[in-house]
This record gives sequence, C-alpha cells and structure tokens, in this order.
Amino acid sequence: MNNKEKHHKFSIFFRITLFIAFAFLVIGLACLGSFRGTGDAYELKVKGENDAETPAVVFRLSRPTETVDGQEEQINVRIVAVYANVSAAYQDAGENAVLRIDWASSASSSFNVSSRRAELTVENFTAAAETEGASLYDWGAFSLPSGNWRVTNSGTSYSYVQLTAQTCNMLVSEIVFVGEKLDSDNEGTGELCVVPASVYSATPLIGQSQEEADAAAAALLDRQSTIPTASGYRFFSYSAGERTVLSTISEMRQGSVYGEGNVYEGERVYGSLGVDILALGTLIFGMSPFGLRFFPMLAAFGALLVGADFVRRYAGSDKAGMIFAVLFALSSFTLALGGLGTPLMIGVFFLLLSLDLCHRFYARGMKKPDFASCLPLIGAGLSAACAVCVHGAFVIPVAGIALLFAAGMVRQYSARRYYLDKAIAEAETEEQAGSTTQAASGAGEDAAAELSPAKRKVAEVVSEYRYKNAAAIASFAASFLLGALIIALLAVIPAYFAYVKLYDDPAAPALNVFTLMWKAFAGGFVGVNAGVGTGSAWNLFSVLSRTDGAAYSAVWGAFVNPVSLLAVAFAIGYFIWRVVCIARAGEWGKAERRIVRELAIPLGGALVSVIAALAAKEAAGFVMLVYLFAFALAASGARNLTEAEGAAGKTARVAAWVVFGLLAAMFVLYFVFATGLPLPAALVTRLFG
Repeated sequence: MNNKEKHHKFSIFFRITLFIAFAFLVIGLACLGSFRGTGDAYELKVKGENDAETPAVVFRLSRPTETVDGQEEQINVRIVAVYANVSAAYQDAGENAVLRIDWASSASSSFNVSSRRAELTVENFTAAAETEGASLYDWGAFSLPSGNWRVTNSGTSYSYVQLTAQTCNMLVSEIVFVGEKLDSDNEGTGELCVVPASVYSATPLIGQSQEEADAAAAALLDRQSTIPTASGYRFFSYSAGERTVLSTISEMRQGSVYGEGNVYEGERVYGSLGVDILALGTLIFGMSPFGLRFFPMLAAFGALLVGADFVRRYAGSDKAGMIFAVLFALSSFTLALGGLGTPLMIGVFFLLLSLDLCHRFYARGMKKPDFASCLPLIGAGLSAACAVCVHGAFVIPVAGIALLFAAGMVRQYSARRYYLDKAIAEAETEEQAGSTTQAASGAGEDAAAELSPAKRKVAEVVSEYRYKNAAAIASFAASFLLGALIIALLAVIPAYFAYVKLYDDPAAPALNVFTLMWKAFAGGFVGVNAGVGTGSAWNLFSVLSRTDGAAYSAVWGAFVNPVSLLAVAFAIGYFIWRVVCIARAGEWGKAERRIVRELAIPLGGALVSVIAALAAKEAAGFVMLVYLFAFALAASGARNLTEAEGAAGKTARVAAWVVFGLLAAMFVLYFVFATGLPLPAALVTRLFG
C-alpha cells in the first residue's frame, strides 16, 4: 500500500506539475519589477492662512567624492536632473498637485527668483487630460531651467535648494539630485552620479523644535544610493490599482499622524488582510515594485499548486492535474494578474486552498473522530475566512464550498447508514443463532445480558459516526465563523489608523474597530477606488496599465491566451456530451453518478463565481475563477479522452499535443504583454490606437 501511494505521489505527471509550477514562479519573480524603493516619507505642508511664511525644506548640496590613487577626493559636478517621489497629494482625486524647488547660492539668498525655479506636476490618481506629470509613487523629474547649476569649490555655485508644496499638503518619499561629473577644466565628462545632500533647515511645525523638524525632513534623503528612473516601463512604475494599495500602506506607515483638512485616498474594495500581506512584502523588500508584487506572485504559484492538487483528486489522475497546471501557467492572464500588486491573487489562492481541503473531506470523509482527521476541515474553514477577509464578495463562492461540505456530510451520513445496516444485520444473524444455541443449552440470564460482539459493533458504529459528524460540523463551521471574526479583527489592527483616515475624522474618531471591519468587508460590494476605472470584468483582454516613457510605451495587460479559450470551449462541449450520456442512459447506475460528480463541482464553482462577479467590485478575480473551473473540467475531460483506447484515443492525444503547441506559441507571443516588457511607441500605437 505504501509503495503504491509513493509511486502515485511521485509519478511523472506529478513531477512535471511541480516543474511547471516552479518555472511559473521563477519567470514571474524575474519579471515583477525593480527592487529600487523609497524609504520613510515626509509630509510637506502648504502655506495656510495663519502661516507667516511658506513651510519649506532647504537642502545643502556638497561635492561628491571618488577614489583617485587610493585617496578620496572631491569632484565638481553640474546638476542635470532632480527627481522626486510623491506618495500622496492630500486633495480630491483628479486635482493635480505641484511641487517646487528654488535654487540659491546661500541660505540667506532669496529663493524667489523665477529664473532659478523648477516645478513638478503630480497626477493625483485621475489627472486632468490636458496636463502631464508624474504619477504617485513613480519617480518624476523636475523641469530644470537653463542655467549653470554647479556644485564646485569656486565659481558660480547654487548649492542650496528649497523645496515647497504649492497646492496642497503632500507626502514626499524622496528627492534625489543627479549631477554630471566635471573634469579639471570644469567640462562635462558624461558620467552621472548622485549628488550628496543634507537638510540645512526645515520649517518647524506647531510644538516641534528646529532639531526635530530637521530630523523629520531627513526622511527625504534616506534612499540616495542609485540614480532613479522616470521611465513608464512597468518594471519601475505602478498601475492605478497598485497606487491605491500603496496609499493605504503609506498611511499605515504614518500611523496616527494626520493633517488638518487632508483628503485621504486608499484601498476601499479589498479587505484589510490582503493589504496587510502586501504591506508585509513592502516591509521585507521595501516600498518597491518587487516588494509590492512579491506575495501576489507567490499566491499565484500557490494557486497553481493547490488547483492542480484539487483537479488531481477530483479527477482521480495526476495527468489531469498536470493538464490543469499547463493551462494555468500558459493562459497568460494568470501571469499578468499574479504580477499585479493588489490582493486579487491572494484571495484566489485562499479560495482554491479552501476548495481543495474541503474536497478531501467530500471524497474521503473522516477516518476517525480525532484532531488529525479534522485538520482538512479546519484548514478549509480558515482558508475560506481568509478569502472573505481579502475581498468581501468571496463570501459568495465560499457559500459554494459550504455546499460541497454539506454534500460531504450527506456522503458521511450515507456511509453511517451503510455500516450501521451491515452491523445490525450481523447482530440480528448472531442473535438468531444465539437464541437457538441458548434454547438448546439452557444457558442462564447472565450470559444473555452481556453484549455480543455484533451488538458491540452496532454501538461502536453509532458512537463513531456521532462523534465524526459532530466533529466535522464543528470544525468547519467554527473555523470559518470564528476564524473570519478573529482574522478580520487582527487584520484591521495594523490598518486601523489608515482606515480612520479613509472612513472617519482622524481628529475625532467616532467609528469603533468593528465598524471599520464591516466597512472593509462591505467594500467588496460597494467600494470604489480613486483613479481605477470600473470597466467590464468579463473582458480580461482589457489593458490593466498603459504608461508612456521617453522611448517606449509599456503595455501591461491581463490578456487571455486565445488558445486557452479553446480549453473553455472544450469544457463546455465536454459538459454537454456528458449530460447527453446521462440522458441516454437506460438506468441510473454507478457510472452515471460518477459523471454527475465529475460535472457538478466545476459547474457549481463557475456558477457561484459568475454570481460573485456580477455582485462584486473590481471583479476580475471572480472572472478568473470561472476560467479556472473551466480548466478543471477541461483537464478531466482531456485525461479521459486521451486515455481511451483505439482510434478515438489516438486522435485525442494528437489533438492535445497540437493544442499544447499552439498554447505555448501564443504564450510566447503574449509574454511581453503579460509581463509589461517595453514595446516601441509606434508599435503600441498601431496595436491599441
């Protein structure tokens, strides 16, 4: 038995499935984005009615050093670029914000000379159509005026720079000064470097000393290692949905700090658990594209594995699990959505994990009424609770998993009835034989009072299934209901101050933590994120992000591989064929029941996913589930047909290899879109208008 199970677990199809999953993970991680991130942020205030002067931060630039003949020497530079990264513009979405820098030769000189001024327009989520500027969380370059902006030991030198906010309070993550190295004749060498800068002074806020103000402003200079890039290529930039998540994470980092009159934006659709997991990624890898997208890609990898395991068990074949893994990995949109820094794929992973664990109970029941046998149901309930805490609308497909659990309970009650009837029949036979023997021998009443082995078997079956059924219901229901409450409560704590800023008045909070939990849950049905178009969730051909750089236009889209649509069409055709087989059967037997079990779970999963997509906000995740359930049925059907004997099986195997080749070829063609690799602007214009 053990050797057979070992052989089954490590079959060639199982090993190929693992290879596909890890290849998917490696490719996904390699294309996630830059590790270049920002550090702590500083809220730069705009001039208020009672302010005597405009709040500002003044930087002092110094000459960089380089090693010459083993000695550190200072070199002269010419400032050629100034980059800034803005985390938030605290005004209504759609109103652009302006950041300004002014140059001076000394701290006492005037900073109000228009010829020594540069500005950066920041698009606050949805920007005005006629303006151009840097997006939130992307690096933006100031439009420097023409002039001799040098940092030297002699001659014209503008080494002091004043930074101010012009339109609203702004959360600025970083400012970086880039210079071109000069030779001994003060001529440009073409070599660029980061110019060292320090905070000379910062305007103290109310109750803040000058030293405290300067220390807080130093957050603007805590990531000065490399030269930033303002490229629109996805490797360095974010989509609109990712910016809403980053806004919430930024406010989580700010804690209870708030500004009077600030307008806060953030993630209002997904729940707190998904945002917490993404925040953990930024805590490990920094506020960078890679850090934000790491856990979604890990969740996509997990979804592939648990989805393949579910199909393997549901179809009873490692080959079916492998076929599902191939469809999942090469369908293109899974790679694109796995590389999207939102909680979408995290919720899909938790739901599939819950489905896989609950199906184990449905298929096998509980062996014993002990903790080990309850673990799959406890895991299923907790995973379902996590999915609901990621997006409230996952409660709809979770209801489908509850129906699968109920079907498992029905099967367990049927097993109880079967074993109980069998034990009762044995007891009756034994009783009849015992009565005859007793009458012939004239045995006393003491021997008759003792339970016979068959009667003890009846009592054991009754007791065993009583505990089994109670343990199953308690494990699943308690782990889901209590798990959802506890997980939601724990998850909302790190995001508490961010949610207060989103849903309440941070100056005088009136909402308790349970109300905030409800708002996070209800956001899956009623929430709206700033700057994120609703679009049609049914069209996964739509472009998720499109940004323009200097030389390239980067298109990042969740495109469905067209050949994978053949798998969906095949699943529909296979479903119809199997229904016809049932209708034409002369009697209802074991084969017909097996067909119903094969069709019921994918069909039910697709239906509840459709309902969720109709009811949910930003429902791409639920549309993706429809595809995945179709892939599950297609994998089961392909396995059955390719293993058939004769000409039909041979034809099915040839067709499967042809489809696989087309699927792989289209994946290669769609790879640049799924990963957001840069394309020439002319080509993008021709493709997308």
